[in-house]
Amino acid sequence: YNYAVMNGFDTLIVDTAGRQVIDQPLMNELKAIKNVVRPDEVLLVVDAMTGQEAANLTKAFNDAVGITGAVLTKLDGDTRGGAALSVQKVSGKPIKFVGVGEKVEALEPFYPDRMASRILGMGDIVSMVEKAQKVVDEKEAARLAERMMSENYNFEDFVAQSRAIKQMGSFG
Repeated sequence: YNYAVMNGFDTLIVDTAGRQVIDQPLMNELKAIKNVVRPDEVLLVVDAMTGQEAANLTKAFNDAVGITGAVLTKLDGDTRGGAALSVQKVSGKPIKFVGVGEKVEALEPFYPDRMASRILGMGDIVSMVEKAQKVVDEKEAARLAERMMSENYNFEDFVAQSRAIKQMGSFG
């Protein structure tokens, strides 16, 4: 901290010990650091795979230290990001970044609309596949794919596929 101040740095990142559980000595240490450094931003890093436990962790950190936002990590895995809802709802603070990998380059700005699509989209994709399985005959689909690959696909094939898609109904 002193080095940054003495050398006129305009950005200083203080990375503290991470925990998945509430620890009073850690909270006291974080408060002390915040009092000395007087940061513009206090970002809580939350593992997206913790699910609902993210709410408890966020509440404890926000109540004890006061956060200005959050960083949601491990979104490169199979998690859908429901922790994002918990973090924002409990703290009332925005998620500012998401981590989609292990390197600094994998830290991206948070886009709420993309997260909503991620959270809700899986069900929509599953529904679409289920609709397609009910309407599309696998043998017919294989036959049409073969016709496409052999450049024998014609207007009647296109009409047949269009009718099948229409039978699936709305995707919205």
